[in-house]
Amino acid sequence: MENTNCSPIIQTDRLVLRQWDNADFEPFAALNADPRVMEYFPSTLSRQESDNLANRICTQLAEQGWGLWAVSVPGIANFIGFIGLARPSFDAHFTPAVEIGWRLAFDYWGKGYATEGAKTALAYGFETLNLGEIVSFTAVKNMRSRRIMEKIGLHHNSQDDFDHPKLAESHPLKRHVLYRMSQQEWRRHSHQKQKYVYKPYSKIFPDLFQKEKERITSSLVSVLSIEHVGSTAIPGLGGKGIIDIAISVSKEEMEHASGILQKLGYEFKPTFSTSDRFYFVAYLADPEEGSRRYHIHLTYPASKEWKELIGFRNYLRIHPEAVEEYANVKKEAAKMANQNGEQYRKMKEPVLQKINAFIKWDS
Repeated sequence: MENTNCSPIIQTDRLVLRQWDNADFEPFAALNADPRVMEYFPSTLSRQESDNLANRICTQLAEQGWGLWAVSVPGIANFIGFIGLARPSFDAHFTPAVEIGWRLAFDYWGKGYATEGAKTALAYGFETLNLGEIVSFTAVKNMRSRRIMEKIGLHHNSQDDFDHPKLAESHPLKRHVLYRMSQQEWRRHSHQKQKYVYKPYSKIFPDLFQKEKERITSSLVSVLSIEHVGSTAIPGLGGKGIIDIAISVSKEEMEHASGILQKLGYEFKPTFSTSDRFYFVAYLADPEEGSRRYHIHLTYPASKEWKELIGFRNYLRIHPEAVEEYANVKKEAAKMANQNGEQYRKMKEPVLQKINAFIKWDS
């Protein structure tokens, strides 16, 4: 099927999201036959299956005026895959719905194209189509796609996870995670800058930690240790006022502990997690600010992450001169970075390296 209207639908800094034409079918078939691209799908597609899918996508674009757009990278490639919006073709607890999705050729992975295009498609869905909610879903183990979902602002609640109705009960990809965002959340997400501020240390911080420690301990029976870390664990050191909590369990218990923490309201963040440290975020009621951000770093006692978190905290607790130096740098970074997270981190890096060097030799 060839569309007569080939003008660009959406342009980003590097991409054109456009209607399809016949020349797209061959490279689309190639990426659908690539096992790397199709790792988290039931199977690769034959040429006929791929062409059938492309024709359905073209029909939906023609009928709706929106859908899964073909993606070009001007000056680099005329077709690298699709990014856009679609309606799930199955019944589940969250349908009917509109999902955001992407599928790019392997050679164009790792360049930020999926995130860039998806952000723009998300804006189109909320601003132009006035959708109330947009969702995305994938197999549980597809961490690459889950990271993109997080980067564009969608959030995950384990209670939304589901078994894909089109896959057999014994299929290894049967269990899926659901990410979602409402229009209200998107407007808040897109118009609010991340807050890089410096707040003074508060005597309430240890009490907040202790209260949350008790709540976690009551559910996480396999825990070996729960420690208050980060800036709020160091008297005299201010920062963003986030309560950072380091939790150690045996390495074999990490997956189980992760599920319990999500049931307690913590959102797992694959983007900032590794095989040795799982990272979680929650916003909990707070007597001073109404709502406060909590971070959990879940790891095991022998990990490098655990040793660094505890070592950094312990060093600063007994070196007030280092606390003063670090506090001054954080104040200046919060002021000069002007809400630029990368610049904020770069300004702090020299003093962090200096402190870490002392930790290595200090006993």
